[in-house]
Amino acid sequence: MTPAEAQKIIWTSSLYDHPMLVEKALEFALFKTYGIESISKLLLKTGQLSKDTNASRRYVDTAVLIQTWVHIPITGPGSGIDDLPIGADPRGAIAVARTNWLHSKYAISNDDYLYTLSLFILEPPKWIEKYEWRGLTPLERQAYFVFWSEIGRRMGINNIPETIEDLVEWCEEYERVNMVPSQTSKVVAELTTALLLYHVPPFARSFGKQVVATLCPERLNKAIMVPEPPAWIAKSVSAVLNLRKLFIRHLCLPRYSPQCYVPFDTTGLGTPGVCPAGVSVCPISGKQGPNGGPVYRLHPFYANNDPWYMSSPSALGQITTRVLVALGVCNPKAALGSQFKPEGYRTEELGPAFFEKSGREEVLANAEAIYGGKITGPWAF
Repeated sequence: MTPAEAQKIIWTSSLYDHPMLVEKALEFALFKTYGIESISKLLLKTGQLSKDTNASRRYVDTAVLIQTWVHIPITGPGSGIDDLPIGADPRGAIAVARTNWLHSKYAISNDDYLYTLSLFILEPPKWIEKYEWRGLTPLERQAYFVFWSEIGRRMGINNIPETIEDLVEWCEEYERVNMVPSQTSKVVAELTTALLLYHVPPFARSFGKQVVATLCPERLNKAIMVPEPPAWIAKSVSAVLNLRKLFIRHLCLPRYSPQCYVPFDTTGLGTPGVCPAGVSVCPISGKQGPNGGPVYRLHPFYANNDPWYMSSPSALGQITTRVLVALGVCNPKAALGSQFKPEGYRTEELGPAFFEKSGREEVLANAEAIYGGKITGPWAF
């Protein structure tokens, strides 16, 4: 099985059968890494979690990068595709290259990289088996392993185990040694829990924290110093998820179009930075691409927390949001606009605001090596 074949196999679960749960499994996979003191200490040191807007932007940028790796067709050396398809989308390669550049600014051990990668491989199948209307087939489980292992190689991660069984064994031993109670892990987990509960009304946040704890394994809760939730909450969460499982299995039709956080097919979706006055590129806010044309930007299909990169809402949408905020069922920050870059995002600009325009040459060189050719078209930079 090649990584390109594996990617197409996992699309069945990640885009059609279990998109919401796969997304949440990846979110909790990242959350689980905060139980490792070396990882949580680095995150605190960056300062990207201590300020609300920094934390929410990091959360959204991470989601965009991961979803782009998974859902944009993989190409280039190691993909199993010999020749670069004409018009192949380069965003997946750019997302990996941008991540590599951002990570290069920090001292991260290979074991910490490998542990994070192992959770991306192991957690989605685990969550699907436990909470979804159908489990994965052995072929699908192997596809997760093959695809994510190639992503790891593109990130320069060494010593990736050659089988799922070996990876499970390595991951268990790493957690046994390194996932221990830590004050820094506790702080990072608290900051991230606030993002996970962004859409939960204030009056229900305390209960929401108990639900998050229910979804975390006991070892992680001990590492982040969170007491085990009451048994009745654990049973209630399990009952709700089992009801959801039965409802989807017996009462829902198959999904006929992919559900993806980032645009899967960008035909006609890019937003150029053109001037509404009619000139080709606005002399104030517009920017030119490498070929003299407009710079195209994209918008996520829904807001994970703060509305980063979301299009400005219509007049009706603004009124609806204000009413929901007034009723206390919508976060007040959802009514804000310009500070969250409604013009959209460019993959090569994702990351902390102070890095937004940095590293372009290095990212492009790495992206073209990963992509397997020169990057042209609307996503060139």
